[in-house]
Amino acid sequence: MNIKAIIPTPAELGRETLILLGGALLAAFLMRQFPSVRSYIREAWGEPGAHT
Repeated sequence: MNIKAIIPTPAELGRETLILLGGALLAAFLMRQFPSVRSYIREAWGEPGAHT
C-alpha cells in the first residue's frame, strides 16, 4: 500500500477546495434568489417552520 497514492497533492486539494466553495456560494445565491427553493429544502429536510 503506497501512502502517497492516498494523500492528495496540494494542487488536487486546492482544486477540490475551490469546487466545494464555488458550489456552496452558488447554492446560497440560488436560495436567496428563489425563496420557494428555500421552502422546498426546509420541507424536504423536515425543519420546523417549513410551512410558513
